[in-house]
Amino acid sequence: MSNEKKESSVTRREFVRAAAITGAGFVIVPRHVLGRGMTAPSDLVNIATVGINGQGGTNSVAAMSQNIVAICDCDFGLLENKLKGWHDSAYPSTPPRPAAPARPPAPSAWKNFGPTSAQKDADQKWQQTPQADRVKRFVDEQMPKVAKYRDYREMLDKQKDIDGVIVATPDHMHAVIASAAMDAGKHVYVQKPLCWSVHEARFLAKKAAAMPKLVTQMGNQGHSLDDARTGQEYLMAGAIGDVREVRVWTNRPLGYWPQGVPRPAPMPTPAVSGATGQPVPLGWNNAAVNSRLAAAMLGSYPVPDTLSWDLFLGVASDVPYHPIYHPFNWRGWVDWGQ
Repeated sequence: MSNEKKESSVTRREFVRAAAITGAGFVIVPRHVLGRGMTAPSDLVNIATVGINGQGGTNSVAAMSQNIVAICDCDFGLLENKLKGWHDSAYPSTPPRPAAPARPPAPSAWKNFGPTSAQKDADQKWQQTPQADRVKRFVDEQMPKVAKYRDYREMLDKQKDIDGVIVATPDHMHAVIASAAMDAGKHVYVQKPLCWSVHEARFLAKKAAAMPKLVTQMGNQGHSLDDARTGQEYLMAGAIGDVREVRVWTNRPLGYWPQGVPRPAPMPTPAVSGATGQPVPLGWNNAAVNSRLAAAMLGSYPVPDTLSWDLFLGVASDVPYHPIYHPFNWRGWVDWGQ
């Protein structure tokens, strides 16, 4: 084994688990000793995910080539459903349907030149394990012993083997959890938007700069695809000329989650006419329609037993629980979404 190979193995290990190496003093087994395509146990990263229902679950699946050692979510119902979904995908109760025959691609004037050279190099250096294999490995080897937490503070205090933390909670808790994880010496991957406010973003950027040994990244995975790199190369090469204007449109607020919806509240007391002393009829302008919608949604909804509503609120203002907020539509309110 050359000195160069020895150095690269130790450097990576020190990069992700410096404290563990110093404390445990175990022998590092480089990948090339085990054979091509095999990852040495000493090269694996121990990952914890905070917020598992949506993007956190997707990020966790992408990271299942490593060790998922802890999952934290204020709603254990969502957590258990996610674990069951992974188990069922690895061991389906019914045989999967045979794949439909592939259709020939439709004729197009656009020529696909394949992956860029940078992507080819990355694929060669970090070979991907198929998703189904990653999930099955997690279900078989990791899920029986994965630690479950409701409170990220308890997780960081008790779980000392964590190397990196995926933060995929509602926006208002991104900065708080990421900052606590960094203070605990953990690398962090924080879903977009990075923070709930500009102040929080500046705070995290300053903290990351002051802790250069920690790996920090915002989860903007769409821009990590090779398509984004290809598009940038076209722009830099002048393939489409000078770009003078860009127009962007999205239907995400309407197509994915309700936004601009009023908070559930009682119907306001009608105004009284000074001339007649009678209540003024409620009109049908925006304010009046919103009042009707808010009153229609009002009701008595107990907090589910599986949910810690206080932990969901976190640093946000105290708002009574309502099922329209959790687990998905929270982004429609500035309390929790940006």
